[in-house]
Amino acid sequence: MPTLDKEILAAVAAGTGCGLVLLDDNDQVTYWSPQMEEITKLGSEQIVGRPWEGLLLPSGFAPDEDDNSLPEMVNADQALPGMTFHDFPGGKVGVLRLVSNPVFSDSETFPFFISETPSGIPNQRALLDLLRRQLAYQERYRVSFSLLFLRIKNYHTFIEVLGPEDWEITNRAVFDQLSAYVRMTDSVGLYDDATFWAILTNSSVEGSRVVADKIKRLISTMQVSGLDVFLDAAVGGVCAREGESVDDLLVRGQAELDKAVQDATGISFSG
Repeated sequence: MPTLDKEILAAVAAGTGCGLVLLDDNDQVTYWSPQMEEITKLGSEQIVGRPWEGLLLPSGFAPDEDDNSLPEMVNADQALPGMTFHDFPGGKVGVLRLVSNPVFSDSETFPFFISETPSGIPNQRALLDLLRRQLAYQERYRVSFSLLFLRIKNYHTFIEVLGPEDWEITNRAVFDQLSAYVRMTDSVGLYDDATFWAILTNSSVEGSRVVADKIKRLISTMQVSGLDVFLDAAVGGVCAREGESVDDLLVRGQAELDKAVQDATGISFSG
């Protein structure tokens, strides 16, 4: 494969946050992106040139360097159930989305998102896992991203009238709306009973602010069945800073959300 092609694929992988695998027409691996190396702890020199069929990868996260235990090896298709292949002249490209949809909670697969709510929504623990990964990508590849929080301000009204079970149904509807709106490379989930989170990959301050405003407007048009009341939403967010920790990013994001709840526009965003 020409060097330029590898550089393009590496840029696409870094920009989208996806793991990429390229197979030739004999289904042999010709490219293994840095994201795949980080996930599997197997370098491209160990994978390139080997056939995909019968390729063994560690199930779950590979052990740390100071961990002497060895992971169980399973077929690549079993270890990476989220990998989808697309045909093109001369081979296939495999794309592994490192996002919250779908959520893999099976202990025999790579647990990118190891926690979800009973209704299948990535939760707070999933967010923490994703933030650690995105901050590592930002440091390594200089790829910016943003964290948004969306809070349903009048959720107590719905819980009092409909009860917790129906509110879970409402949360699922909000999640579905957010998932349908954001890009394939973005992620959404539920932070607490009435607060959603969203990760916008490869995003600028201005672009993220526009998305925050559109998300707020989108959710505010939702009306719960059986009640003549619309959801009252507020959105706050921040762009991640280089060298920032997960805790620092969360504190800044929640501070912006608190400002948004108090602001008449329902929007607050900072770089």
